[in-house]
Amino acid sequence: MRRAVAVHPAGTWPRKSAAASVTLAFLDRHRRRIRLVDDAGQPFLLDLPRAISLRDGDGLELDGGRFLLVRAAEEAVVEIAAPDAAALARIAWHLGNRHLPVQIVGQDRLRIRDDHVIVEMLKGLNAEIRTIRAPFDPEGGAYAGGGGHSHAHGHDHHHEHGHDHEH
Repeated sequence: MRRAVAVHPAGTWPRKSAAASVTLAFLDRHRRRIRLVDDAGQPFLLDLPRAISLRDGDGLELDGGRFLLVRAAEEAVVEIAAPDAAALARIAWHLGNRHLPVQIVGQDRLRIRDDHVIVEMLKGLNAEIRTIRAPFDPEGGAYAGGGGHSHAHGHDHHHEHGHDHEH
């Protein structure tokens, strides 16, 4: 069975040498070791030294030197717009305060996974909401280390943040 042994961020690997692609939803793109099937129906083993968040456009290096292109699957997402940049920044702050993965879409929209509780909060902030099916490829975050390919940052999440979490 083919083995994917390394991840190369989008733009850093020879995309023309992709043997195939694999399309995965957001929650399925943070893995270390699992048997998967590429888009052509061929199995392979994802066999990485540590769990990594795969991004749309990344290349999975196969043990034979070829690559698989990672694609973000379409899934239920909410696109968020606002009347002006200040309102969008305020909305982004509220989403970040809840530690939600957020994708920046262009200069005037945000995208989150569909969540009815968060959608109600956003409506209360006068957000313009549109539920669609689209790829979800959120930002990696400040501690992601290289575009979302790690989450090792030397502290736990059990300390006081100094802000309220209304989960």
